[in-house]
Amino acid sequence: MKRHAPLQTCLALGLLSIQAASFAETTEREETTTLSEVLVTDSPAASGSAAEGYRVDQVSLGPLGNVSLQDTPFSIETVSADLIRNTQATNTTEALKYLPTVYANTGASQITPYFTLRGFSASTWTYNLALDGMRSFDIFQPLDDKERIEVMTGATGFLYGITSPAGIINYVLKRPTAAPLREFTLGSYDQQIYGQLDLGGPLEINPDLAYRLNLVYANPGETGVEEQTQERYVFSGALDWQIAPDTKLALDASQSRRELDYAQALFMTTTAIGIPEAPDASKNWGAPYTGTTDATTRVGAALESRLNAIFSLRSQFRYSDIERDYFLNRIAFQNSRLDYKWRVDSQQTFHTIVRQYNLFLDADFATGPFTHKITLGGTLDDYSSGNNGYRGTTYPTLYPGSLYGDPSYPAWSLPPAGTSSSQETTYSTLMLADRIALGDHWSLMLGGTQARVDDALTSTTAAGKSTTSDYDESRITPAVSLSFKPIPAVTTYVSYIEGLQQGFVAGSTTANVGEIFAPFVSEQVEAGAKASLWGMDLSAAWFRIDQANQYVDPATNIASQDGRAVHQGWEVALTGRILEHLTLTGGFTILDANIDKAVANEGKTPQGVPEEMARLYAEYDLPVPGLTLTGGLSYTGKVPWDAANTLYVDPVTLFDAGLRYQRRLYGKETTWRLTVANLTDEDYWTTRSGILYLGSDRILSLSATVAF
Repeated sequence: MKRHAPLQTCLALGLLSIQAASFAETTEREETTTLSEVLVTDSPAASGSAAEGYRVDQVSLGPLGNVSLQDTPFSIETVSADLIRNTQATNTTEALKYLPTVYANTGASQITPYFTLRGFSASTWTYNLALDGMRSFDIFQPLDDKERIEVMTGATGFLYGITSPAGIINYVLKRPTAAPLREFTLGSYDQQIYGQLDLGGPLEINPDLAYRLNLVYANPGETGVEEQTQERYVFSGALDWQIAPDTKLALDASQSRRELDYAQALFMTTTAIGIPEAPDASKNWGAPYTGTTDATTRVGAALESRLNAIFSLRSQFRYSDIERDYFLNRIAFQNSRLDYKWRVDSQQTFHTIVRQYNLFLDADFATGPFTHKITLGGTLDDYSSGNNGYRGTTYPTLYPGSLYGDPSYPAWSLPPAGTSSSQETTYSTLMLADRIALGDHWSLMLGGTQARVDDALTSTTAAGKSTTSDYDESRITPAVSLSFKPIPAVTTYVSYIEGLQQGFVAGSTTANVGEIFAPFVSEQVEAGAKASLWGMDLSAAWFRIDQANQYVDPATNIASQDGRAVHQGWEVALTGRILEHLTLTGGFTILDANIDKAVANEGKTPQGVPEEMARLYAEYDLPVPGLTLTGGLSYTGKVPWDAANTLYVDPVTLFDAGLRYQRRLYGKETTWRLTVANLTDEDYWTTRSGILYLGSDRILSLSATVAF
């Protein structure tokens, strides 16, 4: 039976917002702050607010710092804090669902999110996540303290070193505000209630100091799946110190934790059995003992200083302590009746310590009619991790098919001890780049990065046998782009950039066991256009990525890196206020991805890769002052379940709808939001690596925000 948040929650939110606004007005009467007059001479940069149509002018480009989105010769989309809040997204999967370049492989599963960008996998395990332009190793990333999410699709070896050619999902932290900020939000997500306090502004003790503080707690309520609950908290703070007019120190610290209990199951099938119709997504096929606990403690610092008229210095440091324990189950279908066996996988005390550093020197100068911005610097990520053993077991009991009835699960028992591991890894890069303005219309970017990985992995079996593998390889990856601006509002470009992935070590069952392969390269060519016209940001890009394959030749049993995976296609995106009362964001992707020159599956589409996606989110301001109608559409074409392309997950179209109401209550800005995700209650599958995941059920979300 499907269950959703009760109507009483909505009434409670409204009453609370009235109480908070009333309290705020009383407080304001007692203490009034007079702000000095500020003279504004230029239009401020778009920061992603709803009033700006969620447009963003500046994005982070890793080691190149903050740059103009329109003038960047790469495909980048953004999701601002306002859009996250107004769509009531509670995790990255929900936040990115209207980006036409992103496929969420893991559906509603909240254990570990995996995404597909340009046909390649993107996750923390393939090094495709970043935080404030630095590589991120976090498994769970709360959104409450994020100013925006930036998604750059395609190869990024020049910018980030070792990553898959999918791209980079970069989270940007909220920073202190120039004006006082005080907001409280109370909301519900299905049966889960949460509260958030967001504070910021200058400190009265010193006008050169400003702060930002986000405090969040969500009670252990149901999250759209029966019996599945999640409790979480976030404590996040930031401090900016303007040491001198040209020097700023930015500090941040946070601690977050979430406990997900009674996690939804994953599903396994075979080509002989096929893919069954997706069952009721609100029903839970997990067990009370499945779930995950994730905890992260993080501190960071960033220094920016303009040394003189030519040189500027940028440097960052971050320390992260990441812990995870998880138990999840897979239901493995055994026959056409969908009788199944249970598999339980667990990994306990997965603990990671990361220390990260970077240092960059920028030089701005002219040579004749040309102006240069040269960046020289490097990064160092020192990664240490370990766990007390991955455990996995399949129970022998055959359970009768009940995919559309009531599921069963075995009694709890800890799976047999597995292999524990410890890993010490150092990722480092050294970059040199020159961005050259060739007059008013043309610009050129040239650069190269030497990326190195030094990895030592020790694995110990339950019997006490230890093996150690060492990996130490490096490679230089170049990048070049040429841009042309026919008018200031339009930029066209063509670029070449490479992606770099760590080569693999031949396994113990291969004829060349232990052979270490050099990092393998992905070559990407991209041509695109960007325009800021009629209140909209428009972009279109054609790309072609050619990546080396790695496989074991069945005839010789020799592991090698050979063959190619070729992905090419189009990405089209738009964001902004197309009319005074109408905001649109969305677009589409058309992808042709296939394996070329390979022993097996030549000409096939890689599993888990959709070749057609379309997304659209819209807001319309109704004639009633402050009332906005919201809605979204998400279409994903068929997705191959297996490498041989014998089975496909069906195409799916999802609809969302909602309302937002803003008004001043007791002199304070108050906003109510109502959102229904998956309006038609569609049951559907998503897939990756031959695993089936259930999509999200229909979810009712409510919230009220008071600025006090």
